Amino acid sequence: MRQIKFLIFLTLFGILFFSQLAFAKGIEINFFYSETCPHCTAEQKFLDDIAIKYPEIKINRYLAADSNNQTLLKGLLKEHDSLRYFGAVPLTFVGSDFFPGFDNTNDIGKKIEESIQRQLSGSGEPADENKLTIPILGTIDVSKFSLPALTVILGILDGFNVCSLGALVLILGLVLALRSRKKILIFGGLFILTTAIIYGILIFLWHQLFSIIATYEILMRALIGVLGIGGGIYFFKEFRRFKKYGPTCEAPTKRNIIAKLTSKIQGILTKEKHESIFPVIAAIFLFAIVLTVVEFPCSAAIPVIFAGILAKSHLSIFLYLLYILIYLIFYMLDEIIIFLIAVSTLKLWLASPKFVTWITLVEAITLFLLGLYYLIRI
Repeated sequence: MRQIKFLIFLTLFGILFFSQLAFAKGIEINFFYSETCPHCTAEQKFLDDIAIKYPEIKINRYLAADSNNQTLLKGLLKEHDSLRYFGAVPLTFVGSDFFPGFDNTNDIGKKIEESIQRQLSGSGEPADENKLTIPILGTIDVSKFSLPALTVILGILDGFNVCSLGALVLILGLVLALRSRKKILIFGGLFILTTAIIYGILIFLWHQLFSIIATYEILMRALIGVLGIGGGIYFFKEFRRFKKYGPTCEAPTKRNIIAKLTSKIQGILTKEKHESIFPVIAAIFLFAIVLTVVEFPCSAAIPVIFAGILAKSHLSIFLYLLYILIYLIFYMLDEIIIFLIAVSTLKLWLASPKFVTWITLVEAITLFLLGLYYLIRI
């Protein structure tokens, strides 16, 4: 029970991991961009108009990838307690305000111009729309949560997927009969690696889809919010079902597909001393691909929301691929542990059904809070 309470606390803390705002002096605009970023190109045109409209403002434009500009960028990010944005573009510092990303002139563009007008008039601090009053928690600033912490938490929660764990147990159960650590290492390792790669590709494809509509800030917030609330409701229903009947994957069509594939792999493995392991490798490789795609809808809410959050964060290619990799590492963490135990002991070890049941409730709470967070900000 203590582990469950700690996990719930860790989840809520990660989602509500905010940094304190800091402010720089002056009305100078420092704009950091990338030559390959479409959002940067859109903001370049916007700043051209700003330069004409407000000739008294000095606009400095810096190529973010230039090592000569990175010291300045890090210094400005540190002043705003926002070093986590290092590597992302575009980044805009307007006097005492900081604006990560850019969508269009009616959203972030409008906020930048309002900041300019306020600071030029010396009217003081603006009303911060990112400060929310939430029962029990009180007033908090939701403008800056920790993306790395959220990546780790969502990856861990997604990893405790009944369907995914069931598939690994199925494969390990078959290869354990061989009583060979070498073959368990090869076949089990291939299954885990293939699953991770295919899962990563699916997240990448969702990210690409979200990137197309990322310029429409309000639509993105609404979409992620609705997905979050919907995912929270789904996992809460799963929690109630698990509590009543135990954690099982309910999907007759999937079970039929898995049963057929399992039967074929079992047939290959139980043949008399096969001369080559390549037919087994090919079968397990195919099994992992089909299974990952078929089982994806079972936990789609978390990776799809994660892909949407990445798209909305306007990260560089390197950074968003790095975040996907981090997500996959923590997504596969429980399976890697089960696999390594199987290799070393030639036995299967699984998390208790009670733990899997309660982790599903944590997933429901996490997604619901994320959905609420984005919907409130519309």
